Amino acid sequence: MMTRRGLRLALVLALMAIAVGPAAVVRAGVSPEKLPDLAMLPPFDFHLETTGDDRRLLRFSTVSVNVGPGRFRIYGIDADDGVADHEDILSVVQMIKHEDGSWSQRDTTAKMSWSGDGHDHWHVLNFQKFKLVTLDSSVLGNVVKTGFCSFDSVPYTSARPAFFTAGRDICQTNAGGKVLMGTSRGWGDIYRWNIAFQWIDITGVPNGKYKVRVVVDPPLASGGLFRESNESNNRSWTKIHIGTSSVTILDQSRQP
Repeated sequence: MMTRRGLRLALVLALMAIAVGPAAVVRAGVSPEKLPDLAMLPPFDFHLETTGDDRRLLRFSTVSVNVGPGRFRIYGIDADDGVADHEDILSVVQMIKHEDGSWSQRDTTAKMSWSGDGHDHWHVLNFQKFKLVTLDSSVLGNVVKTGFCSFDSVPYTSARPAFFTAGRDICQTNAGGKVLMGTSRGWGDIYRWNIAFQWIDITGVPNGKYKVRVVVDPPLASGGLFRESNESNNRSWTKIHIGTSSVTILDQSRQP
C-alpha cells in the first residue's frame, strides 16, 4: 500500500507532467539531456576561379555553428580491432551530456573516412551539403567536397576557450585508437573558400541571379545523423549575382 508521503509525491509528479508537458517528464535516475544545436551561417566570401582546362568554379566560405545547450561531440571507432587506420571506414557514436554532468553514448548511422587529398585528417561523410540553385530551386551543381572534420576553429557567441583543438588530436587517430570531433557551445567550424574541393563547377552556367544553399547534418528519414535540440535551423542560403569576373551578394538568410 502506498504511504501518504508516496501518494503526495506521485500527485506532485502528475501535476508537473500536466503543467509542462511530456517532454519534461524524466525517467527515474536519468538526468535531462543537454543536446547540441547545429546550424549554418549564410555562405559568404565568394570568388570565381578559371582552371587550366577552362572550367569555371564558384568558391565560397561556410561556417557551421553550435547554438545549443550542449557540446556536439562524436567519436569514430573501428568495429574490427578498435584502432582507426587510414584504410578503415569508421562507425560513429555521439556522446550526449546530461545536466548532472554524466554522458551517454548513442550509436549513429554516420561514417568517417580518411581524407588524404590535402586535408590529411578524418572526415564525417555527408555531414554538410552545399548546392547552387536557380531562383525557382532547380539544382545546377553541388559542392565537390563530401567529407567534413568538425572542430572549434572560429568563436561565434562564446568567450570560453576552444575545446576541440589540435591539442586533443581532433580529427586524428588518438592514443586510444579513436577519432574525436566536435563543436563546443557558441563555437563554429569554418571552411574557407580556398581549401581543397570547396567549390561548385559552374562551367556553362550563364551570368545571373542564383542562390547557394547550405545545410549541416542533412535531414534524413530519421531527422539527421545526430541528435539535436532543434532540427529546423540546419539550413541557410545566400542570393548572389554571378558576373563575368566577380560575385555580388544580394540577400542572405537570417543568422541562427
